[in-house]
Amino acid sequence: MAYKKGSRLNWLDAFRGITIILMIIYHTCWDLVYIFGHDIPWFTGQKGYLLERIICCSFILISGYAIGLSHHAVRRGVIVFICGVAVTIVTLVFMPESVIYIGILTFLGSAMIITALLDKGLKHTPAVFGIILSLILFFLFYHVNSGSLSFFGFQVATLSKNLYRNYFTAYLGFPFSGFFSTDYFSILPWIFLYLTGYFIYQLTAGFAKKTAGPIHKWGVLSLLGRYSLEIYLAHQIVIYIVLSILNWAGIV
Repeated sequence: MAYKKGSRLNWLDAFRGITIILMIIYHTCWDLVYIFGHDIPWFTGQKGYLLERIICCSFILISGYAIGLSHHAVRRGVIVFICGVAVTIVTLVFMPESVIYIGILTFLGSAMIITALLDKGLKHTPAVFGIILSLILFFLFYHVNSGSLSFFGFQVATLSKNLYRNYFTAYLGFPFSGFFSTDYFSILPWIFLYLTGYFIYQLTAGFAKKTAGPIHKWGVLSLLGRYSLEIYLAHQIVIYIVLSILNWAGIV
C-alpha cells in the first residue's frame, strides 16, 4: 500500500506508544520485586500476569498488523532478530540469573521474516478466514510449551517428549526439561497471534490508507510508538540506573 511521503498511521503508533508505557511500568515493578526485593502483591499475582499478557499480545498483534505497511520486512526482521540475540548475550554475561533466551524480540524478528517470505501465499487467504483460523490455532497451541494441545480447557493431545530436545526445539515451541528464560516467546503458539494481526491488516487495509496522517500528529504517544524498538532496548538499563540511585538515596 502506498502512503504519502511523511505520513504514518498515528493511531497505530499511539497504540504502540501506550503499550510501551505499560511495558515500562511492568518492568519497573519487575525490577522492584526481583532485584530490589520490594513486595508488590498485585504484581506477583494474577493482575501482574494479566498485565504482562496484555503487553506482549499487544506488541505481537501490532507487529503483525504493521508488517503489511513495511516495504523491507525481511531486512527489518533480521535487525529485530539480531537485537534479540544481543539481549540474550547481554543478559547471559551481566544477568545470568535472569537470562533471556528466545525473548520477544527474537520472536518478532523471526515472525517478520517468516511472514514476509510467505506473504504472497498468505494474501490469497481470505482475511476473515485467516483471522478465525489463526485464532483457533493460537488457542489450540497455547500450552504447547508444556507438552499438550488443548482448546479452552479441553485437552486435545499430549505431545511426545521426543519433540522437547534442545534450544532449537525450544525456539520452535518445544523447550527441553530444565530450559529457563526470563522472557520466552517461541514460534509456536505466538506465530498464530502474529498472523492474526497480519490478517486484520489485510481486512482493514482500506481504512488504514484513509487514516494515514502527518508524522507525530498524536504527540508523545506517536513518538514513543515510532521509536519503540530503540526504547525497548534502552528502557531496562535506564530503569535499573534510576532505581539504583533511588535505592542508594533510601527512597525505594
